[in-house]
Amino acid sequence: MPYASLGGRRFYYEVGGEGETVLLLHGSFADADLLEAPATAVSSGFRALRFDRRGHGRSSDAPEPLSLADEAAEMAALLDWFSTGKTHLFAHDDGAEVAVQFALDFPARTLSLALLAPTLEGFPWKDQTLAARRDLLSVFARSPRAAIEEKWLTSPAFDVVRALEGPFERLQTLYGRARVAGGSLARPAHPGPTQAERLGEIRTRTIVLVGDREGSERLRCAAAIVQGIRGAEGTTFAGASRFLHIEDPHHVMRRLTDFYIPPEE
Repeated sequence: MPYASLGGRRFYYEVGGEGETVLLLHGSFADADLLEAPATAVSSGFRALRFDRRGHGRSSDAPEPLSLADEAAEMAALLDWFSTGKTHLFAHDDGAEVAVQFALDFPARTLSLALLAPTLEGFPWKDQTLAARRDLLSVFARSPRAAIEEKWLTSPAFDVVRALEGPFERLQTLYGRARVAGGSLARPAHPGPTQAERLGEIRTRTIVLVGDREGSERLRCAAAIVQGIRGAEGTTFAGASRFLHIEDPHHVMRRLTDFYIPPEE
């Protein structure tokens, strides 16, 4: 299997295609396989690079929660390993927080942001949402299998994809491999303003994609990102939810193609 060795740690990756780089970032409990289909589509015109974030999949462990700055720095190191200066970012779920941090910390290296069903550090989540997240992590610490099977896969996030023949079974297998919680659900506190307070600093082209069957808080979070980043575009897909790139791949990838390769004026 292909690995990049960075600072004594190993990062599993998949790469395909040629052209400008698109770096794909998965969310918590997942790995790079979740983004195989969009990576394949993107690789027709770009170099698509997806990897298992540290603490996930086949990459090295993250015994302690990682800060967003640490993960952004690891992304920069990975790009250096591939001799890549600048990149487009394609991020799903709370992988979006890592992408946003990279855009804040390395603006000169960020060509664009495409955020699918994103979360955002500093967004005012409801108390019940935060309590459910803490409960999920608590159960995961005792029994990863129970947390995934009894809490995560039964959550409303999977309602749409659960009705599709084949994709849900593949997601069951993928999330069933989760071995650590990673840092994205329990990050260490950091000084200074949150991402939600810094969105106005981002100047790169940005698109935010959500499904209209996503939870109301996620929809509000997506709207906050579009409002906070100057010139950001927002697109909502009918009948889709958390895994819109799997639930409605044709329309999602067509919209992303239009974003990455805008028509000539």
